[in-house]
Amino acid sequence: MLSRFHQEDWGGAGRLYVDPRLPDGTHLPLLHHLDQAEREVFVQLNLEAQRPDVFAYFDAELLVAAACTNGDVVAYYDGAMHVVMTHADVQTSVLHEYTHHVLMSHGMLGPTWVQEGIAMHVAREAWWLEPNWLGRIREDPMPLEVMEQAIPYTLPSEDAVLFYVQAASMVECLVRGERARLRGLMAAMGAAGEAAQGELPDDPSQLLEPAAWQGCIDGLSRRAGAPR
Repeated sequence: MLSRFHQEDWGGAGRLYVDPRLPDGTHLPLLHHLDQAEREVFVQLNLEAQRPDVFAYFDAELLVAAACTNGDVVAYYDGAMHVVMTHADVQTSVLHEYTHHVLMSHGMLGPTWVQEGIAMHVAREAWWLEPNWLGRIREDPMPLEVMEQAIPYTLPSEDAVLFYVQAASMVECLVRGERARLRGLMAAMGAAGEAAQGELPDDPSQLLEPAAWQGCIDGLSRRAGAPR
């Protein structure tokens, strides 16, 4: 695949590989999204990292064929960033995956729910604040062991959605919109450096106790204007 993709200059150590089926110049908005992601992650997490390799795809079929993902995946990170350029939310995808890159570069390899929840938080994703999904995880949350170890983009599509909804909810309920608590969560999960120091959030295992968890989800539902 590398022999067929065009290589474009990004600067630094990172290399940008572009699907030859994409129109000329497609990499230019991608470079803009990557530069924005670099700045945004630094603003929100106070962390920087050496630039990663990035693969830009024309469609999800080739992206899925190149990895063990479910058919709905349009971006993922495996040490390099992989992004479908024709997807409507490509800018959000770039910011989400770049956040994974920076966190992993600073030693935060897991648990998975923290990685995903922080990436969704930094990318300001709000799709998960949907009444049906929130109601389902309120009544039947995934066990903490699953949230710690699962690779969500390899799960069946519906399970993957529920995983992301629960991951985003767990991080939101632990952090409560406070940057000090977000950095405390990063530090507790192994992110290195002075930037990760902060107030340690509550024990996540206690968060998933039925009363605490249902109260958390009810609060998110009210904030989103969603009915219980």
